[in-house]
Amino acid sequence: MRDLGSMGESTFSLWCADAGLVANVSQIDKTGWDFFVEFPFKNNNDPCGVHNSALECKVQVKATDQNYRKLSIKLSNLRRLVTAQMPAFFVFLEFEGKSEPQSAYVVHVDNKLISKVLKRLHEVEQSDQENKFNKRKMTVHYCESNRLEALNGRCLERKIVEYVGSSMSEYVASKKKHLTSSGFEDGFAKMTLTAIGEENLEKLIDVSIGAEDFVEVSSIQAVKTRFGVESSSLFLDTLMGRLEMPNLKPFAEGVIKFKESKFSTSLGFDCRLYNSPFNSFSDKKLWKMRFESDFFGLSFNPFNGEATITFSFFEDKRFPIFEFRNAVKLLSNIYQNSSKTLGEFKAKELPPLKFTIGGVNRDFDYMREMKALDSATKLMSIFNVSEPVNASFIEMSRFSNEICGLEAFVSGSNENFGVELSMKRNDFHTDQLYACVVFFHAAVGSHYFCVFFVAKGHLKEVEGERFKLNTSDISIERKFISPVSDVIEKEELFSEMKKIEEKYEKDYCVITLT
Repeated sequence: MRDLGSMGESTFSLWCADAGLVANVSQIDKTGWDFFVEFPFKNNNDPCGVHNSALECKVQVKATDQNYRKLSIKLSNLRRLVTAQMPAFFVFLEFEGKSEPQSAYVVHVDNKLISKVLKRLHEVEQSDQENKFNKRKMTVHYCESNRLEALNGRCLERKIVEYVGSSMSEYVASKKKHLTSSGFEDGFAKMTLTAIGEENLEKLIDVSIGAEDFVEVSSIQAVKTRFGVESSSLFLDTLMGRLEMPNLKPFAEGVIKFKESKFSTSLGFDCRLYNSPFNSFSDKKLWKMRFESDFFGLSFNPFNGEATITFSFFEDKRFPIFEFRNAVKLLSNIYQNSSKTLGEFKAKELPPLKFTIGGVNRDFDYMREMKALDSATKLMSIFNVSEPVNASFIEMSRFSNEICGLEAFVSGSNENFGVELSMKRNDFHTDQLYACVVFFHAAVGSHYFCVFFVAKGHLKEVEGERFKLNTSDISIERKFISPVSDVIEKEELFSEMKKIEEKYEKDYCVITLT
């Protein structure tokens, strides 16, 4: 009787020797592999690759006289191959009743096969039936894409290298990552919990969309899952507990826009959409979805379109000026209007979601900050700012006067501009034209907005050696911004002001105010 097993192993050993590969034979028939194959080091004279390991792999050789293009293999053998850290292969040799193989096929134990075997292993482990892996089998298929072009060692070597790639370490890292993550794509556990009463159910929904931090539940049970197959025993079983969901992932990301009416300008914000997994188990009146941006959280019912919004920028956290202005403007619109604000969310993977927010119709307490943000956005345009400028609500409140004043000044609102100064009466000349060089700045969050300007005109004494220059003849000589973290030295300011003084010394009596 023909010993196909020995014929196959002899053929494989011969091919490896022909290609310069070392084929180490397994001495125990329980390892799941027949050969441990060592490849030679690559000799490319590259010092950056001298530390790289040579390719190694495990191979199980299967010889047959049939050409069914499939073979049943014990799960115990498959487990050893798929969990091996190094590359693993099946080599199928079809002899077709002859003394030499007529065709050969190399099947790579790739991610697809690994996942298929791991899933079957887990199913068998959790089964109430016979769960010994050496008693169960699984069919491995091969096809024309696995065929060796020529029946020799060089072709075998090329085929294996084609699957593994140029880096053994990268292959091993990739396989290890897949082994640990495969089957957990939809989560690692299934949880069953009980929340008694509509109020707790509503809070449970709020927790699941990030609107609440936690909810008290009357019981929690959890079982681990992989490939959708549940483990046979619970890993969590408790009465009474506190459920938190700190690492929620958005259902979708897109842009949310608000308008006072269909024909008004919209205010847009990047935001994330969270959808509760508990909606489908609840009465539709309790269903909630939640939008979250850097400035607000908005919960709404997708059936009736009702929404509530909470703002979250009343602190010292800095935000980009333009987006910050839009957020405060949105708050202003909601507070000061009795009519509803229209909202719409758009994302690539979803149809538009529309909702409304009821108006409050009461005094808006943050007009000071709103005006400061309006002025800050205008300053960004006037100063041609291209870099990000961020500010906090506290900074907008604290420096509102300076920001609004600077914006009004550089915008040309200086008809009644006046400069007061002290000087000796003997130095004062009524018919003399004066040029006052002034440096002025305002802190807008992360940056100083600065101007050098010159006010020109006649001085008028207002009281004992106190003089005032009233004029609309203003020249802005320099305007620039500087990060508050960058120190502007006095010597640098004086040097710049000196250049401006020299420009006016011929026709004016120049006074520099610092």
